[in-house]
Amino acid sequence: MKSYPLFYFFLVFLLLILGSVITEAQPHPGSGSFQLSEKAKADIYFAQGKFKEALQIYKSVLEDETESGYIFRNMVKAWAATGAIDQADIFLNGYRQSHEKSSSVWYALGYLQYIKGEDLKAAELFQRATELDPLNGLAWNNWSASLVNGRHFQEALKKVRTAIRSNPKELMFYFNLKKIFEQMGEEQRFEEEYENSIGIKPWGYGKVLARSLRQKAFGDYDKGDLAGAIASFEKMLKIYKQIDDVNGEVPTLFSLGILYEESGNVLKAQIFFKRVLSINPNHIQAREKIEP
Repeated sequence: MKSYPLFYFFLVFLLLILGSVITEAQPHPGSGSFQLSEKAKADIYFAQGKFKEALQIYKSVLEDETESGYIFRNMVKAWAATGAIDQADIFLNGYRQSHEKSSSVWYALGYLQYIKGEDLKAAELFQRATELDPLNGLAWNNWSASLVNGRHFQEALKKVRTAIRSNPKELMFYFNLKKIFEQMGEEQRFEEEYENSIGIKPWGYGKVLARSLRQKAFGDYDKGDLAGAIASFEKMLKIYKQIDDVNGEVPTLFSLGILYEESGNVLKAQIFFKRVLSINPNHIQAREKIEP
C-alpha cells in the first residue's frame, strides 16, 4: 500500500475539516459579492499578519462592538507583534479615561501587562475588570494564566473555572485548564473531568481532548506507528460521538478509512468510507474510495 507523508495526511484532514473547499487565494477584505462587517475585515487582516491595517479598523469599530474584549485582545497582540507596546499603553490609557466603567478596557490593560511579564500588575487590572463585569471570561482566564506563572495553581484553577462558567463555548478557557493540569503534573485530571462531565456539559472538554489526540495521531503516523495513529483517531471518534459533533466525526471517519487502507485492511477501510457517506452522501473523497 502507498505510504503518505505526514504533511499530506495532515493536509487531507485539514481540508476535510474545512468542508473540502479549496480556494486559490484568500480574498481581500471587502471583495466579492457580499459585504463583510468592518470587524470581520479587521480579523482577516489580523490573521494575514497585516497588523497595522487591522489596528486601524479595530479602533474605528470599538464603540459599536459589544464583544470589545476580543477586539482589545487582538489589538494588544497586534501592537506586541509590531513592537509598538508604547503605542498600546498610550491608546489604552487614553481610552480608559473616557471609559472608566468599561470592563473590556481594564482587561486590555491587564493583558498588556501580562504580555510584558508584569503578572502582579496584570492581576490587579484583571481583578478590576471582573469587578466591573463578573462575566468577563477573558479577564478571568488571563488572571488564571498570570497566577500560573507564579505557580499559584489552586487559585489559577478557581479563576479558569469561573471563566468557563461565564462562557462554556470558549475553547481557549479549556485549553488553559488543560495546561494548568499539565504544569501541575496531573495531566490525567483533564480527561477525568471530561469523563465525569459526559451527560452534562462535556463539549469544551471533548473538543480540546480531540485536538490533543489529533496531534498525537500525527506524531505516531510520522514515526510509522499506524496502530498508534488509528487508536488515537478511534478515541477521537468516540469523543465526537459523545459530544454530538458531526463536523468532527466526518473527517475522523474518513481519516480512519485512509489509515486502515494504508495498513492493508481494505475491508475495514471501506466500512469507514461508507459511514462517511451515511452522514454526508455528497462527500466526494469517500465516494471515490468506494466506487470501482
